[in-house]
Amino acid sequence: MCQGFLNKKTSTNLLLNAGDIRRMKAVTLQMKNSLIISAILFFSAFLQREAGGGVFAQQLSFSSQYYTNQFVVNPAFTGNKEKIRAFITHRSQWISVPGAPQTSYLTIDAPIEEKNVGMGLKLYSYSTDILSRLGAFATYSYKIKISDDNNLYFGLALGMLDNKINFAKAEVHDVNDPILFQQQQNRTIFSADFGVAYTWKNLEAGFAVPQVLGNKIKYGTLDGADSYYNLSRHYQGSVKYLLDVDKEKEITAYPMIMFRYVKGAPFQFDINAVVDMKKMGWVGFTYHSSYALAISAGVRYKNLSLGYAFDLGMSKIKSYTGSSTEFLLGYTFTKTPSIIIDTTSGEVWAEQIQSTTNMIKPGDFDDAYWRSLNKNVDQEQIFNTIVDAVVAGKLQAYDLITDSPLTVSQVQAFLSQKSGKGKSKTPKKVTEKDISKVRMSEKWIFDKRKFTLVKQVIRIDLLVKRLDEFGQYYGDDRPLFYVKLKK
Repeated sequence: MCQGFLNKKTSTNLLLNAGDIRRMKAVTLQMKNSLIISAILFFSAFLQREAGGGVFAQQLSFSSQYYTNQFVVNPAFTGNKEKIRAFITHRSQWISVPGAPQTSYLTIDAPIEEKNVGMGLKLYSYSTDILSRLGAFATYSYKIKISDDNNLYFGLALGMLDNKINFAKAEVHDVNDPILFQQQQNRTIFSADFGVAYTWKNLEAGFAVPQVLGNKIKYGTLDGADSYYNLSRHYQGSVKYLLDVDKEKEITAYPMIMFRYVKGAPFQFDINAVVDMKKMGWVGFTYHSSYALAISAGVRYKNLSLGYAFDLGMSKIKSYTGSSTEFLLGYTFTKTPSIIIDTTSGEVWAEQIQSTTNMIKPGDFDDAYWRSLNKNVDQEQIFNTIVDAVVAGKLQAYDLITDSPLTVSQVQAFLSQKSGKGKSKTPKKVTEKDISKVRMSEKWIFDKRKFTLVKQVIRIDLLVKRLDEFGQYYGDDRPLFYVKLKK
């Protein structure tokens, strides 16, 4: 948020804080009361302290709606949703203060599920009085599947930062002060962020180190001295737990705690409480420690989302700084179906027809004949995609015998048992290797104009091997569950 410089020759800190204003009066926010100016700028520095002649301050932009797009604060969350998403956000900090921070973001990220990879792009602009910054980063994440419920993610963001100091905007009382820069200086530098995240069922935790390289940007002053802008390492962490309020209506709620730390600045934390209605929007409350209470809300319409946050100041100078506002615009890209059925020229050949695919080669089939019937069937992908969606509450499972809906706990119980006595009496978890048959119910639609037949899968049944008392499979199956596909 605020930024510090160190002059080698004079050890002069060029960060605008209360002491600087009293000592050199180099920059002012053009307010009449100098005590108010000092308090506001001191607050904007988040009570930073000098360390060895330099200042290490919070240099990252602030937000009250990061929970909607977490990959902004941690590259490990890049592409962690099922679809491609794009966001534009703009935040105006302390609207009553001239030259107060202004931040804008443009992000886009997408999953590459078959490779357990997420890819993204993050562009942002940050300005506060005479200081401004432009950033462009490419982000990457990799998912390590520990088990069905445990996943570990690693993320990296690589890009460039362009920092500008424009003293033409400053109100200078002593033009001969040697610490002043030229009218404007730009410096571009390479930067990187690192992050890691872990998910276990409904629990999600992340840790990130923005500006992990901790490099410096060199500037020159009028007297020939070298001054440096330090990109300090920041440390950020988050913990979130998702609660299912109403699965049928896709309503969830979650508490989320976020902390930030950088050397020389006070430890900061946020406490978030969010209710998310997937088909309508969200409502959130955020407590920013020692700073503000933020109220945020958003609406969704088809693929579009619109959000707004308003910060209610809690500090002693809130009457001078004014409020802070934040706008968010998001769009979710959906995949276009590869085959579009023209209903005006199509006719239904079958409302429902079953087809069964064996996952295990019958004993009387030779290898060549078996391969001719089933080519490149990804048994693991079929099983894991369906089971993961059911366990995550994204897809409803049904009992194959009674047709009654199953809870996630019931499904997990089914997955934790293998039939048959065998030598081992300890229940083992059902995996893709236990799937014996996949049965699909299809709707057949014939397009008369194109003369093509489209098979639309409306239901998938999973059956597993039934083992005898010796732990052997002799072609008998038992039902696991079935799912209905959305039309």
